[in-house]
Amino acid sequence: MQAMRIGKIIQPVLFFVALAVVLLLSDISNRGKVAPSSKEKFELTVIHWIDVPAVENVEEGFFNALHENGLEKGKNLSVSVLKASGDISMLNSIFKQVKNQKPDLILVTCTPALQAAINNIEEIPVVYAAVADPILVGAGTDSENHLKNVTGGRLSNDFETMCRIITENAPRIKTLGTIYCPGEIISVKFKDDFFEVAERYGLKVKFFPANNSSELPDAVLSMTTSKIDAVCQIGDNLMSSGISTLIKGVVNADLPYFEFNARPPGMPMESLVQMDIDYFQNGFNAGLQAEQILIDGKSPGDIPFDPPTPSVVELNPVKARKFGIEFNEDTRRQAAVIIGEKEPFGMLQKIAMVHYVSSPDCDDVQAGILHRFEEMGHVQNHDYTFDVYNANADAPTLNDIVKLVAHKDYDLIFSTVLASTQALSAKIKDVPILFTVVADPVGNGLGKSYADHIPNLTGIDGMSYTVKGLALIKKYLPAAQRLGVLFCPGEMASVSGLKELEKSCRELGIELESIPVNTAIEVTDATELLCIKNIDAICQLPDNCTIPGFMSMVKISRKHKTPLFCFITSQVEMGAVAAISGDYFQQGIEIANMAFEVINGKSPADIPYSRIKSIKTVINPGAARAYGLETPEGLLKSADKIIN
Repeated sequence: MQAMRIGKIIQPVLFFVALAVVLLLSDISNRGKVAPSSKEKFELTVIHWIDVPAVENVEEGFFNALHENGLEKGKNLSVSVLKASGDISMLNSIFKQVKNQKPDLILVTCTPALQAAINNIEEIPVVYAAVADPILVGAGTDSENHLKNVTGGRLSNDFETMCRIITENAPRIKTLGTIYCPGEIISVKFKDDFFEVAERYGLKVKFFPANNSSELPDAVLSMTTSKIDAVCQIGDNLMSSGISTLIKGVVNADLPYFEFNARPPGMPMESLVQMDIDYFQNGFNAGLQAEQILIDGKSPGDIPFDPPTPSVVELNPVKARKFGIEFNEDTRRQAAVIIGEKEPFGMLQKIAMVHYVSSPDCDDVQAGILHRFEEMGHVQNHDYTFDVYNANADAPTLNDIVKLVAHKDYDLIFSTVLASTQALSAKIKDVPILFTVVADPVGNGLGKSYADHIPNLTGIDGMSYTVKGLALIKKYLPAAQRLGVLFCPGEMASVSGLKELEKSCRELGIELESIPVNTAIEVTDATELLCIKNIDAICQLPDNCTIPGFMSMVKISRKHKTPLFCFITSQVEMGAVAAISGDYFQQGIEIANMAFEVINGKSPADIPYSRIKSIKTVINPGAARAYGLETPEGLLKSADKIIN
């Protein structure tokens, strides 16, 4: 009986043991896998150390990769973008905030942001991009063995290729100069790496220190007046924002220039060789890693760090010849871009440029177009003709110009501002028209959407970035609650701009006082009236009345100590405090690229309208002091242009 009772007990036990063995064996293939996520919506936070075009390209590539894998902003992806503007205290504050919010994933760009993430975030997945050496800042010991919540893809200066190109093509160059930032860990590493590689190629490198943008002009002067044969600038965070200062000094010194930094949008290629990092691809690769974490449920610790994103070689043989340098065939084969060596047009192109009004932004667009044609090797009056018309803000003159242009046999027409674009598109239906500096083209009747528009028309809008403009004002005046603006009720673009500014103000809880002006003559009295309306500052949008009357706005606003902000670089030069400005020279380059597509057979109907891609922060510290304001230190470091 006892044996029978034991048997009855053992039988079910053996059954469950056998079942457990079967289940264990069947799960071997899944061992180590994490279950794919079943979440319907993810929260993602992007943290930028600095706000520069390269970082924007990273972000674009990152979200492009997510979109290709079914993750879309506003649909199943909620995104917050936070920017430290080169301010370490702001960066630390951002991470404290994000740590409490606990998003599903954090994307960080640039080394300081990764370092702050390592110091502050332990559990939330972190993906980095635009970082030179994650190992150096403590992210791991190698690409396979790293922190459990961190992964990403690095960048690198390809010193090997650059030194080889210099020695093979310019053997007379023996001594190079470069600026580095002693307080930036990656800049110091690049300095050491560059020295080591250059030495192997028989090159000597002189290093000149600059800790911040205020020290940069002196460092540039010291370098360009020393005994060097050429400048070969390493890439770091200081140069991301200060490259314009360096290029200006190099041009003035007339030295051969080689660079690892992407030149600012719209700036001509002054270097003989540029090693250009593909920031879009770097961001795209980071997006693929993020997709593995969010969708596949992988741990960042199980995703190896990506190797450095390859550099792209760009050559400027026209500039090189000025220094007696000819690139050999091997170097040319390496190049992705050779500036100034054109694909010829099939025939002489007859081009018209129609302006409604004379203004710095329209002049910059025209200069950008002509620069791009020249940069691509096209010679005016040989490959193309370029006739310029200007109505000087006179409607009857504009109508006469449109009639004249319609009767001439033009192959392509460029136009600036809304008035000329509307007049041309109403009259001319069989010639491609490419517009720029047009605020709200869809709202002003030039199409149903940016993709569905008038068949022979395409272009780039000129809408001011009002949210960024208000954020800039808040950096100077954190407590600002009431702003003022003048607008022209008879100008549709001005009315569209006002509506956009009103919307942005509402979103930020700011009151907006607007006063109409119908002519430039009225600007003086209207500014006086605006300044006594108990406003904290003027946030002036560009229009055809206030552009010619802007000096009056500067004079009156200074008298009342009412800070004046704007959206055009030239107005900061005239005395406004600061601007979030479209880079209209770059817009000219972009519209010229569209023109090349059209000349090569693409229909304007197949080219969507686009927003101006390149914007910059322009500040005038002297003007700020005239209004009783001090420029924040963060802006002095991060501004794209400082007016002295």
